[in-house]
Amino acid sequence: MVVLAILVAALASTNSAAAESLPPAPGFRLRASNGYSLRAIALSNPHNGKSAVYVFVEHRGATVLYATPAVVTESTVKADLGAVGKIDLHFVPSGKPRTERPECGGKPITFDRGRYEGVIDFEGEHGYSKVHATSAPGEGKLFLSLVCSGVSGGSEGRGGHSPGARLAVQSMGRAEIQFTAMKNSPSRPARFAASIHEKRGKMEIGRAVEVSAPPSAFAFEIPPGVASVDPPAPFAGRAVYHRRRGGSSTWSGNLSVDFPGRPDVRLTGGSAHASLERAVLNPGYPF
Repeated sequence: MVVLAILVAALASTNSAAAESLPPAPGFRLRASNGYSLRAIALSNPHNGKSAVYVFVEHRGATVLYATPAVVTESTVKADLGAVGKIDLHFVPSGKPRTERPECGGKPITFDRGRYEGVIDFEGEHGYSKVHATSAPGEGKLFLSLVCSGVSGGSEGRGGHSPGARLAVQSMGRAEIQFTAMKNSPSRPARFAASIHEKRGKMEIGRAVEVSAPPSAFAFEIPPGVASVDPPAPFAGRAVYHRRRGGSSTWSGNLSVDFPGRPDVRLTGGSAHASLERAVLNPGYPF
């Protein structure tokens, strides 16, 4: 919610500035190695004066977000990404306007089509992806997609007589780990998602993966409170859920997942808490 608040404030500021002069593009995108793409935005919160850079590295259902404090002015961005790299850029305007509208509706934003030039160095942990560049074209798609993600509403219906199920697991430790399995009915495809949130100095890192699988990968029975999961790569192993009398539950097995930059993360054992409920996923929204 903090990120969203900064985005909304920045959007309002951009729209206001557009009436007077052409503001720089709110972000940029580059191709990275191993099929990944790298997108970044630099934002300033007008309420507290703090600035940050958000770097998204994505490929086929796998995403890593690096968020770190930065020095941001109207035309420059400077951020230390620690062991994974750095950004030190200035915006070179083209004088040509570009207008883009959020897919979720709302006012469009207008910005300069120019480029960011300087230093863009990124090397993902364990070599999952990298990019080294001295120039990147400006764009607004990431900025607008994040604004839309905060107003798209819920994508699940829970409880009642839903034929589907949602198994949710959360583990709190040195890193926050979440795992979700979902099906709209016993005969529908299964969907799996996992995420991990961690802090490294002043930088926050969020990693997430999503994958679909045949119905047999997630079996469940709601009344007795039992379920089993056997998802495909990047997951490995299996896990079983069982709800005991009195409301307590067990979550056991050898299920793990390979996140980009952080492989072989165990999803069972430790302080993991699991729950199973009736649910249905709205196909109109991404999982």
